[in-house]
Amino acid sequence: MVNEVNASPYCKTLRFVSERRDLCQCYSRELSKSAIHYKKQFEDMCPGGLTLLSIPVFLDEHTVIGAHCVVVSNSPRSKFSVYDIAEEFNIDAHILWDAVKKTPLIPKPILKIAREQVVSATELMSKVLARIHTLKQSEATMAKKYHSIEEIFKTKNMSK
Repeated sequence: MVNEVNASPYCKTLRFVSERRDLCQCYSRELSKSAIHYKKQFEDMCPGGLTLLSIPVFLDEHTVIGAHCVVVSNSPRSKFSVYDIAEEFNIDAHILWDAVKKTPLIPKPILKIAREQVVSATELMSKVLARIHTLKQSEATMAKKYHSIEEIFKTKNMSK
């Protein structure tokens, strides 16, 4: 499972100040497990109010070996949302609101491009891993054949 942890001031505050710092990470793991189990992409909002996208990483058409999970949204900008999230994470709402103000707003077109890039990167990961897997299988088959041939030569040389 691949999990890109958001390094924004907002996420850092949730992770380092909160007594419940593992809420979002646990949530992203669960979302990734769903992507792996159902072999399809999932999108949902984490307890911190960010949109997570989890995409399965395929080894072949039927075999999923992990998931790529990333944040594809801005932090909440509504004071009400931020105060609710601060309460859930058991931190001072003013500290979280400060973190929101320090987190740069990413324009929607850039978020859309980022989402497309995540999908492309995950597809590329799948293709690379599938190719590596195929090469390892070929190497193993070649090694078996080599050892079989080696045994034939050994037995032939011993019979002389």
